[in-house]
Amino acid sequence: MTKGWQRPLVDATILWMGVFPAIFVFAELVARRSIDLSGARYYWAFAFRGSWLNIGMSLGYIAIFVVLTAGLLRLTRKSLFT
Repeated sequence: MTKGWQRPLVDATILWMGVFPAIFVFAELVARRSIDLSGARYYWAFAFRGSWLNIGMSLGYIAIFVVLTAGLLRLTRKSLFT
């Protein structure tokens, strides 16, 4: 494993690219008890819909999650995808 941040950042980014939209789908299901995907042409866009403020907040959250996960992976010297 490399000693730098590259591998943990790539692993964390791949992880959160799959998990983050799923959180929004689950929240939509819980809040409305139905999922309306008509506003999004594909799965990833579902997490980034709404006003520019909502999109900015979503990007901020995903950046925080990626950095924290990458830090944890680097600290423990683990890799998610080998």
